[in-house]
Amino acid sequence: MYIPVVNRFTCSKSQLTTIKKYINNRNMRAIMDYTNENHQDHKSNFYEISTLFHKFKNETIAVKLSSLNVYNQHDVENYLDQIMNLSVKNNNTVLIDAEDYKIQDKINTISDEFMEQYNREQLRIYKTYQLYRNDYLDIMKYDILKSRDYKIGFKLVRGAYYNQDKKYNILFDTINETHNNYNAGISLFSSHFKPGDKLLCATHNTDSIDLAVKYIKDKKLDNVIEFAQLMGMSEKQSQKLAQEKYTVYKYVPYGDFKDTLPYLIRRLYENYPMIINIFK
Repeated sequence: MYIPVVNRFTCSKSQLTTIKKYINNRNMRAIMDYTNENHQDHKSNFYEISTLFHKFKNETIAVKLSSLNVYNQHDVENYLDQIMNLSVKNNNTVLIDAEDYKIQDKINTISDEFMEQYNREQLRIYKTYQLYRNDYLDIMKYDILKSRDYKIGFKLVRGAYYNQDKKYNILFDTINETHNNYNAGISLFSSHFKPGDKLLCATHNTDSIDLAVKYIKDKKLDNVIEFAQLMGMSEKQSQKLAQEKYTVYKYVPYGDFKDTLPYLIRRLYENYPMIINIFK
């Protein structure tokens, strides 16, 4: 069943394969994301996520560690290790999503540990950097400059947990400061990345996209810098980038209606001006 508004930005499990094919037919790739974030459902969440990795090969799949009970180190590391073994077997790529401030340090630690383990021969895991936070450019700088014998996938986002994170005094005061910080992240990567590293610019912002395209052209980074945008948003922009032969991903959240709502609410809040324009 198609639900207006909701199915513009999310889909049910039964719709996932059809949506993915539609995206692929437009010369773009899908990032599949199961939207249940409830740690109490971690057993069923792991089953669903691992089923994705069984079913699909050579695909990109996002994982929220809250869904795998990040509050329990044994649970989350056991689940993620099994997921990574499947990922290696089927040549999938894993995007570990950023989440709210209370659990983000744990997510970063686990991301670092698993990248060091699994990103030696091939880039299999991306870490997400929330650049609406005033501390994240330093985190990114440390990661990219440190001595290491593994590759890093840098997924840059502005951030979708404003209401949860604002009380911790870690966010920029203005949107322009956030934009500048995001663009500084693009520049930092383009100047200091190591062989095998990749940058995924998850953004709808035209200035950020233009900056990334400039680096791609000036430094011949066609296979190093890629783009990701949300299903249902910036469709003309996504299509234009794809037509110009850049690698473009569309983020496809799926699940039961009650599980997709938290995602949908965050995106509506985060992209309010864009949403208004969509429905004008």
